Amino acid sequence: MSDGETEKIARHFRERWRQGYARGKLRSDPVYRASFERIGASSLPLLDVGCGLGLHAFYLRERGFTPTIWGLDVDVKKIAAGQAVAAAHYRGVTLQIGEGAALPEFSGNVSLLDVLHYFAPTAQTALLAGLAQRTASGGWCIIRTTPDDGSWRFRATQTLEWFARGIAWMTRPAVAFPTLASIAQSFPEAEFSHDIRPLWGNTPFNSWLLAFQRR
Repeated sequence: MSDGETEKIARHFRERWRQGYARGKLRSDPVYRASFERIGASSLPLLDVGCGLGLHAFYLRERGFTPTIWGLDVDVKKIAAGQAVAAAHYRGVTLQIGEGAALPEFSGNVSLLDVLHYFAPTAQTALLAGLAQRTASGGWCIIRTTPDDGSWRFRATQTLEWFARGIAWMTRPAVAFPTLASIAQSFPEAEFSHDIRPLWGNTPFNSWLLAFQRR
């Protein structure tokens, strides 16, 4: 994405601090590009669970992704800010209050970015099963998460989580960080191709991309 497109999205937000957050996030976070590389040419709709302000959806729109996008998040303030931007600038993007414990009926591409660790292990398994079920033939399930591998990157990510919770940017505490194997087992290789790799970018955090395409 060009600097002009990044600036365009950022300036859609009213508050200067949200503009700054959006600008920094879109410029530095590699997950949006990784998502676009997989679903950018897809004709299937997208269900984005844990959408926050809607930056993932807005990025995809600016890159030319035209199918319908539904975003769900539990944070009322983030959803309200994203709804205002979507209503004014991005047709076919619907952001609403909702969470992984109650997924809507859906079939297409699905994404879950930096959300899984807010659920207990049993709830993670149920959520992953729900995402797999909603991934259409030829569609992608794109997950970004922090695996608990004991590394220094994992500890750095834990520290960031504590900070984000302390300043009330996140509305719920981290509950359980998954392992890569615990996620992959919800997407059997007979049904899904697997693309699992680090997605650290220029950060110290233990971010991993897990992309599953239904065969």
